[in-house]
Amino acid sequence: MSQNNMNYLPREKAKELIRELKFPKFFVDVIDGKLNSPLDIYFGCSTLYYLNNEEQEAYRLGNILPLWEGAGGYMQYAYDVNRKDFFTFDIEVGEVSSRYTWDVLIKSVIDTLIEHEYDEYENLEKAIMTVKVLLKDLNLKNFDKLAANIQSDWDNL
Repeated sequence: MSQNNMNYLPREKAKELIRELKFPKFFVDVIDGKLNSPLDIYFGCSTLYYLNNEEQEAYRLGNILPLWEGAGGYMQYAYDVNRKDFFTFDIEVGEVSSRYTWDVLIKSVIDTLIEHEYDEYENLEKAIMTVKVLLKDLNLKNFDKLAANIQSDWDNL
């Protein structure tokens, strides 16, 4: 974990950084709370944006871009600007729990959404197609490959 204080990042500055980094506009919509159900359950505006400068600094995470928080509001998903990777941390603990590449992070999100959409009376392919539509604004060029890996994992359960 970085020993630097977290650089204060209000919402407007975060949205500028999202554009600078050429991340999908999807994350601007997350910060603005513009997602519809069920996405709004899994992609909430990070609690960090509700904190002032001193409260953000207390996390000592350095130069980061909080992207979203998961259902329940504890797990935070962020981008480390200096290390150029993604990580998660529990808002209660404040320490980085895991670091990810974009593909690994988004695969876990896709898997969670497929699980949410899957119904024993429907088929997995339909759930995957529903999730693909839900995540269209993320512009995932490799969605089909990630979904195929997930389907393979599910088939081997």
